[in-house]
Amino acid sequence: MFERRAYMLDVSRDRVPTQETLEWLVEVLAELGFNELQLYVEHAFAYSGHREVWEGASPLTTEELRWLDGVCQARGMDLVGNMNCFGHMERWLAHERYRGLAECPDGAPALFGSGTMRPGCLAPTAQNAAFGVALARELGGAVRSSRIHIGGDEPFELGEGVSAPDVAARGRETVYIEHLTRIIEPLVGDGYQVMFWADQFRRDFSLLDRIPDGAVPVVWNYEAPSEGGWEAMLPPDLLDRLALPEDPHLGFQSHARLFIEAGMPFWVAPGTGSWNTFIGRNLNAAANIADAAAIGAAHESPGFLLTDWGDNGHFQPLPVSLPSMVRAGAAANGQPVPDHAEVGERIDEILCCQEGIGALIDHLGGIGESLGLVSINGSPIFYGLCATAFGSFGALDQERTTSGLALLAEAHERFSEPIGGTRGAVVAAEMRSACRLAELGLRRLAAENGLDFRAPSPDELADAAHRQRAAWLLSSRPGGLEDSLSKLIL
Repeated sequence: MFERRAYMLDVSRDRVPTQETLEWLVEVLAELGFNELQLYVEHAFAYSGHREVWEGASPLTTEELRWLDGVCQARGMDLVGNMNCFGHMERWLAHERYRGLAECPDGAPALFGSGTMRPGCLAPTAQNAAFGVALARELGGAVRSSRIHIGGDEPFELGEGVSAPDVAARGRETVYIEHLTRIIEPLVGDGYQVMFWADQFRRDFSLLDRIPDGAVPVVWNYEAPSEGGWEAMLPPDLLDRLALPEDPHLGFQSHARLFIEAGMPFWVAPGTGSWNTFIGRNLNAAANIADAAAIGAAHESPGFLLTDWGDNGHFQPLPVSLPSMVRAGAAANGQPVPDHAEVGERIDEILCCQEGIGALIDHLGGIGESLGLVSINGSPIFYGLCATAFGSFGALDQERTTSGLALLAEAHERFSEPIGGTRGAVVAAEMRSACRLAELGLRRLAAENGLDFRAPSPDELADAAHRQRAAWLLSSRPGGLEDSLSKLIL
């Protein structure tokens, strides 16, 4: 059993849950044996003095976090602030007031293909470190926990703008760890244990000795171990910018290798696999969760953090993540990862719904992985309907596509009727919308791959967007909704 069994929900990629949804989420997590909830915020917390950043996002307020902290405390859980203050600051740097803080104020080379991407990384300056510390102190001050997660992952533009001369002279890794230290040390001085994403510590062993005392590296990886090297699908320069190890397909053994060899404690962070999908990626997620639990337990990791991201519009509703939450809850408590039947039964209990609903939700999450295509960090069904930089590789199978569409039609029909439970109407509407989007994505994918399926019409796509809008508002706040829907290729 891991001492800390945490779940992290991304509330910054457009979808911010209502208070009712957050209260329900805490109840579910407590039932599954989690003892910690983290909410990842970028621009979705109402920081004082920064209204232009969060205005219109339906942000969480200090008062709401204090309320949620009390809800967590009543269920034996901790609420921990989780944020970013280095990379992933696009929503801040989009505003003129903050643009001058960027490493590349005019943008940087895109990760995929030609062109540029919008500014997302703060320059590694003392001023920006103080800025990050101030944000962390305000977020951390809203809850009881003496731990806080400051992010620090994927500073893609580092060394390509303001810091270019310094990086050229002293190395990207040195500049990175020095800036991270400028953020961590004041917070440690405040009495915090400071968590940070450890993706920049996959290659250079010498960096480990420079991690400040009081800091906790969190090793994340969201792909299941595999025999094939999917990294061969990515350009070499992209592998470098992602700071991936040489053999990322091996899973946590490779991503945590330096910490393992050094005998340093680290947390493991697998994923629900639900982002960049409409209905999940449950086969990959199950193996990813089992891998994290095995490596973490073998090396006495103090914490297990299940991440639930919202990349590219956070289309997936929370019920899509339930299979992974059930599996991770068991794994983090030192139990075997449940099989499909057990997962289905447990979801039925959680939702207090009709028998078989949980198994259906879990089964839907395997459709995208059964099509004969390989996708990284998402489902080919999603990539068929939303504009993203990712894609799929391989050949789409006609028979499997037909089976997938049949299951989606069956599920859509089943979720058209009441399923029982106090949240039954909400879950049914959310899953019905998710199934419809998945159907249209799969049909477009099939048509584009030359199979005999009709591509979705503009009217069908518009209707699906309308239904997604209605389902979203049953569990989530309006801020970010239109931004999410803009990701659809209509």
